[in-house]
Amino acid sequence: MPQNDQKSNAGSEAPIAAGGGVTVPIFAKREPYEALDDLMCVVESLCPRWPPRGIFRDAGKFRL
Repeated sequence: MPQNDQKSNAGSEAPIAAGGGVTVPIFAKREPYEALDDLMCVVESLCPRWPPRGIFRDAGKFRL
């Protein structure tokens, strides 16, 4: 019986995900914007020009 009480109390806030997941410490000694700038330099080197965009056919309806 004590085991059932422990199971019902453990993770009552999130019964499916209680104790799950992986925690990884963030390792960053640099500024976040500096890392973003480096990433954007890589993206620009892989695709230096934007691809041509087509004409919008039905400009009256913009839906998500």
